[in-house]
Amino acid sequence: MVMADTDYWRDLTRFESHDYVGRWYRQRHARSLSAGRTREIISCFTQGREYFFSAKQSATAVKPLLLYYGVLALSRGLVLLLDSRKTEASLKPSHGIEIVDWQGTLSRGLENMLEVGFRTTNGTFSELARATRNKQQMSWWNLPSLAEGIFHANYATPSFLTDESIVTLDDLLSRDTRFLSLYRETTGRSDKSHLGEIVATPTGLEIYIFALGISKSDVETRFGFPTGTVVQDRPSARRLSLPSWFVHLPGTDLNALKPLIPATQYIGGDGMFIFEDFPNGDRFSELLRTFLIAYVLGMLVRYFPSKWMALLRNEKGDTAQPLLLAAMTSVERDWAKLISSALA
Repeated sequence: MVMADTDYWRDLTRFESHDYVGRWYRQRHARSLSAGRTREIISCFTQGREYFFSAKQSATAVKPLLLYYGVLALSRGLVLLLDSRKTEASLKPSHGIEIVDWQGTLSRGLENMLEVGFRTTNGTFSELARATRNKQQMSWWNLPSLAEGIFHANYATPSFLTDESIVTLDDLLSRDTRFLSLYRETTGRSDKSHLGEIVATPTGLEIYIFALGISKSDVETRFGFPTGTVVQDRPSARRLSLPSWFVHLPGTDLNALKPLIPATQYIGGDGMFIFEDFPNGDRFSELLRTFLIAYVLGMLVRYFPSKWMALLRNEKGDTAQPLLLAAMTSVERDWAKLISSALA
């Protein structure tokens, strides 16, 4: 049964209870919280919920900024819960991300809005990535029964945290299953997420990537497979009608193979998508990607309000407007679920 958005918010209100937070923390870390540190955590969750409530009542002209403040508050509360070394005083006061020449990018026209770039600094985003260990839900089919196995795996710590590489809004949205056809229709570009399938066998993992217009060399370079991995043009036994690329990751210890799986997202039923790596080879969990989307939209509203308003007024170059509004909605709809999942 799929939980409604309100159910996730209901679950998160538990972390506004002094007694519940203390009990959860003891079970997680085998140590007790002081009253002061308990209040610090509760304050983050209360403030985050209030920001989201205010955003729900607000106009689109300001909503992304309120949503980002809510994302930021809940992220800080999550870090305080997961990292026993952190206190409110030790958390970095910065976002942990900085914009890169947005003035120059946007001065060339609204049509360049997806090209706005950003990089990390030492702040909340880095603390969130390390505290959550870049965790993502995955799934595979087990042979011979084809029973579904759902699990969590940790991607490697993103190099983005330290290598000063630049990520763009387009990099994010093109790798997000929540937008898919909307991304292709609004931009005219090919997205970076592809229908896929992973089958666990006694001798390793069989990975199928269903993608038109992608060559063997693309598969070898875009998905972060180990050097020397064999890629073949082979249909899936379950999806014979779909052309696919086949990759075999050999090994009898399936847990050891999990870090070698490209970034994936399971959306229920037969729906699994496999993402191409980011340009620097990174993979991000849905939680981290959603934080970054919220940041970009929030900073557009905060520091470039005339550009945001021009987009909303359907001025020339507004191609990305439906996509950005969908991204805003996804932050509002999904953040409580993602925080709840990180705490599970």
